[in-house]
Amino acid sequence: MKTTLTIDIPACFFQLEEHARARRLAARAGRVVYSWKTTGRANWLERGLSCVDCLGLVILPTGLPDEIAMPDDGPA
Repeated sequence: MKTTLTIDIPACFFQLEEHARARRLAARAGRVVYSWKTTGRANWLERGLSCVDCLGLVILPTGLPDEIAMPDDGPA
C-alpha cells in the first residue's frame, strides 16, 4: 500500500548566492542540500544544487527521497 506522509522538518533556507555556505554546513552536520524548485504555482524540493527554476536552497536530513512534493501556491 502506498501512502503520503506530511511531516514537519526544521530546515535552514539559503539564497542561491549562499550555495558554498549551504554545502559546508550540510557537510558538517551530515545533511543534504536540496534545491527549492518552483514553476508557475508548483513547488518541490530536489536533492542537489540546481539554479534552474530554483527559489533557494534548504538543508535536510539524509535518507529522504530525491524529490519531495510541496504544497502549491494559492491562487493569486
